Amino acid sequence: MVNEQRVGQGGTGPGVISPDGSPIELYLQAEARGEDQLINAAIAPRSSILELGCGTGRITRPLVALGHQVLAVDESADMVAQITETETLCSTIEDLRLDRRFDLVLMMSYLINVPDDEARQRLLDTCAWHVKPDGLVLLQQHDRQSFAQPVVREREHRRLEVSDVEQLPGDRQAATMTHTVGDQSWSQRILVQNLSEAQLVGALRASGLELMDYLTPDRGWIRARPA
Repeated sequence: MVNEQRVGQGGTGPGVISPDGSPIELYLQAEARGEDQLINAAIAPRSSILELGCGTGRITRPLVALGHQVLAVDESADMVAQITETETLCSTIEDLRLDRRFDLVLMMSYLINVPDDEARQRLLDTCAWHVKPDGLVLLQQHDRQSFAQPVVREREHRRLEVSDVEQLPGDRQAATMTHTVGDQSWSQRILVQNLSEAQLVGALRASGLELMDYLTPDRGWIRARPA
């Protein structure tokens, strides 16, 4: 089943497909690959976390197991329905305005690279609204090298093919990612806006945030705080 999808994105394959083209059955099979430990090392024990775009809980569950208090948010009701270990909420990120503040606001999955400047600003506004004055915002951004050219990666019983790669004006990139697990395949078309550091700093500042540093040498993980 395919829900109404966002402009510039789409997905196909067995099972329910979320609005951003993400296949739920595939995401249920995915596991954390060190992201939980990276996040945990950056925050205090038993932190309150607002996870924006939680999906089926790939990172939610390890963070809860590490002792953090997580509110997991996703626009797909089918996604959040898979999470039973903690509090969840079905909502678009852009429209979320809770009367609560958190030690950490976490926004992964390259959502900051949405190819719409206004939408990106609204996402960051939501982050700024919900972080405590002495809290942190962690953002995961896209690595342009992953869409530099077509590639096939295989491990165990999984295969990932990056195809139909496009280098577009304005430092945008598009590609089709096809995941094959056993005899099932899912394809997802992704369009991203790469950000220079100046663009990133400007977008953060417009939402009342400031760049602190990067958690990884490839600058894929951004740490910010209220300005």
